[in-house]
Amino acid sequence: MRKEKLLKNMADQVKEAQIKLGYAAETVRLYYPVASLNGIMETDAADGQEMLALLRREFGGGTDLGELKFDCHGGRIEVSIPPEGARWVHEHVETPAFLEELIDLFRTNHACTLEEICGVFERCGGYVCEKMPEGSDFDYAIHLKDRSVDEYYYCIHMEMGHTIYHRFSEQDYRELL
Repeated sequence: MRKEKLLKNMADQVKEAQIKLGYAAETVRLYYPVASLNGIMETDAADGQEMLALLRREFGGGTDLGELKFDCHGGRIEVSIPPEGARWVHEHVETPAFLEELIDLFRTNHACTLEEICGVFERCGGYVCEKMPEGSDFDYAIHLKDRSVDEYYYCIHMEMGHTIYHRFSEQDYRELL
């Protein structure tokens, strides 16, 4: 099992939220489909209850993110990260310059263009921009070639003068297709 990979994913999600909303010493709740957790941790839990048992066993001793709590809601697993976990991310996880610039673009320009978005990716090296299949919820998917800079896929949707993104792991992105 890849416990460390899940902890990194959780820290990445908390850091993204802190860049967008600012740091607050409060509980953070993340929601994962069982299939996503199976992919991250290289497990094969059949359902939410089996995944809960696995998570509670693996994370029972506490982590850098504090004492994590797990619950199941309609096939999704809720992970509750206590305030000390949010503080740990704020104090110990460096703010990625790429992600900060990307979020700032979306924050300051609600109708940013594909060219502006690709410009942020270009400043970090090579990237891949693909048109999403017809009928998809998104228009484009962009990711950096250098996965050490950022490992996520950014799916872009443009509608009625607004541009939004959603960030996915590679596995979750592949499942979208």
